[in-house]
Amino acid sequence: MRKKWLCLLAILALAVSAFPLTASADHSQEDSFRQVVVSDPVVEYVVRGKARVFEGIYHYRVKNGNKTITEGWGSTDEGGPAWGSFKQVLHLPKGEFAKKEDLTLELYEGSEKDGSEVHRLSLPLQEGSYTKENNGFKSIQINHPQVIYHVSGKARVFEGTYQYAVSDGHDYLVKGVGRASRGEPDWGKFEETIRIPVETMPVNGTLILELYAMDKKSGQPVYSHHVVMDQTPWQ
Repeated sequence: MRKKWLCLLAILALAVSAFPLTASADHSQEDSFRQVVVSDPVVEYVVRGKARVFEGIYHYRVKNGNKTITEGWGSTDEGGPAWGSFKQVLHLPKGEFAKKEDLTLELYEGSEKDGSEVHRLSLPLQEGSYTKENNGFKSIQINHPQVIYHVSGKARVFEGTYQYAVSDGHDYLVKGVGRASRGEPDWGKFEETIRIPVETMPVNGTLILELYAMDKKSGQPVYSHHVVMDQTPWQ
């Protein structure tokens, strides 16, 4: 364990040197960001389509081989016998399986007579538009998957505006701007949802979250705060 943390510290130091941000002489990074918490990630898929199901209620299941990863139900905007539209957001928990390309999505209706599964439609859980259909489901579209992290903490920056960036120690994967609930000299709370396309995630590496502000006079980055956000591969 000690060796693992030493390696993490070394990676963090390398990331700071590889992506330097200008520091202010009278304002340290601890004075600008604190209590930063990063949630465990989920892999998000959004599924859209049409369903003709009793009372507009359908069920779904995501499988890795014979093992069910997640399951639940949703509703359409119109019940059968009409075709109703639906949008289903799927969140797969962190795990080696979550980024696999051979997961299966099952859509089905629960029989109003005995609760059995009817009109089951099985599709690969991959980005695309699918022509496969049955009497219960059609016009299925699956978006490109993203890895989602939720970040929260406190910031004390000018007008509450901060910048964030995520790197793998070599390249930036995503950048953005956020706003805390209050500006300096007060501490403001902030929450950020960071989305990273699955294909840009490192196969084997460390994700570094950088939080910083822009100096109101020079326009240069200041008050850099670095956090180890995640490590891959996922176990």
